[in-house]
Amino acid sequence: MKPLQFILQAIDPDYGHPSFESMFDVERPDELREILGIDAKTDPDFDRLYRLEPHEISALTRHFGLGFDPRGCETTLIRWTARRETPYLVHTGYELVLMIDGRKQFARMHGDLYPPVRFEGEDQFDRYVAQGILHKEEELDKFDEPTQLKDGRIVEGIRVVYYTRRGEEWRIPAWKLISKAARTAGWNEHFERMEGMLFGYEDWQNDWWLDNVRRRGIRFGALSLHLALTEAELTAIDDAGGRALPLRRKPLELLGTMWEEADEEGLRRLLKEDDLVGVVRFSVKAGRFLEELASDRHARVHALPAERVKDLNRLIVSEIEVVMRRDGAA
Repeated sequence: MKPLQFILQAIDPDYGHPSFESMFDVERPDELREILGIDAKTDPDFDRLYRLEPHEISALTRHFGLGFDPRGCETTLIRWTARRETPYLVHTGYELVLMIDGRKQFARMHGDLYPPVRFEGEDQFDRYVAQGILHKEEELDKFDEPTQLKDGRIVEGIRVVYYTRRGEEWRIPAWKLISKAARTAGWNEHFERMEGMLFGYEDWQNDWWLDNVRRRGIRFGALSLHLALTEAELTAIDDAGGRALPLRRKPLELLGTMWEEADEEGLRRLLKEDDLVGVVRFSVKAGRFLEELASDRHARVHALPAERVKDLNRLIVSEIEVVMRRDGAA
């Protein structure tokens, strides 16, 4: 298996973005889990952002022989993702400094459940609103009735916060118009380009992004799901022309990815029962899956009752292909 790559980040206290970073390889993930106390069952793929204490930084740098010194700054650890290959600075995590610098015109901090009524780092943005550099609007999308989460919290809806540079306020209603049109027509390459233009990306950056999406075979508005199956189930898929999953009695454990390919370790983890021989990949309509079938729209692994296979099949928009077999061959 290939080593996993991670990035240590020293966070700028004024802007909330990484001031400097250090990347390193981890050949034995369990060593990292032991140092940081990461539970392999609740976080098997290192999907989270980890805020490190000084003693954890020391243990990490000592164990992996790193020359990383955060110089008193808050330190975080994230796993390397394919977005790091982008030949320009992607706005995620750098929204505030890019807007202050004039390189980004519009930011959308979206999808936060409320309460709470503020996102992390909102105070940093609001300092520049008070100075007249940025403009701010917020939108509350209330649920029909309050909902209780698995952790016991009661939430009332979703809060979205918009920021633009002063004089660029028109970008907010423009985004809302694009979003409304996309809900009817489905998100596509043209909407993706218009969103990039609203953010303030240059034409060559939007061109690169869309070319990269095409090369990787990503479907706009689609979510890639991965499922481990038995030999009989794989045969049934072939008999159905690769377009439908067979009915089954066991619940489904689905690994979802949007913009990146699933890593080898995550795929192998799906093959945890002896009768499972292969992992398939297929694309579904992302919005409808997350709204109708996903138990937690923010999770990467989705549990689905066996009786919902018919509902899942209605959302499939691609052929079902085998991407891994137990012997390692695709």
